[in-house]
Amino acid sequence: MPSPVQAGHELLIDLFDGGALGAPLTVKWQQNFTERQASYYRVDAYNTTTNEPVPFFIAAEFYKSSTASNPNHITKVATLLPGEGYKLRVDNKLQYGQKNAAGESRFVVFHDKERKPYQHRFIETAVLSTLAKSGEGAADKVLASFGLGGAASAVTDAAKAYIGDYLHTF
Repeated sequence: MPSPVQAGHELLIDLFDGGALGAPLTVKWQQNFTERQASYYRVDAYNTTTNEPVPFFIAAEFYKSSTASNPNHITKVATLLPGEGYKLRVDNKLQYGQKNAAGESRFVVFHDKERKPYQHRFIETAVLSTLAKSGEGAADKVLASFGLGGAASAVTDAAKAYIGDYLHTF
């Protein structure tokens, strides 16, 4: 089992490439009895501390080149490594979701922490979006990146392990 990401670790985030990434994912949730939604990119970050890949969700407004003036944009909170990506230290600006208290299947989220979606919203959105675009085989790969097995058609069962838990702050 991969080591869960911890505060103090360093992540390498790919440079923004809208063509390769495609459209951002739309995560939907309810907060204060109001329907909410926000756009996120799901990228495979690399934990340079543990030499392991990490599922990473970043709010579109913190990543897209056209929104670089945002004070929380990746270019303002991380170190640019030309030709490689952004080096980002894991601290309290990031949140995470996980399968259980042992940190199994941990993923990282960088967004406005005033947003309060449950953890499972990210997994459902990533898997179902991949399924719609690329078919079940590709969605199974996304499930595997979260440490979840089985067919993508069972995503709701897999996501139930996350239901009711908000994201945690590092």
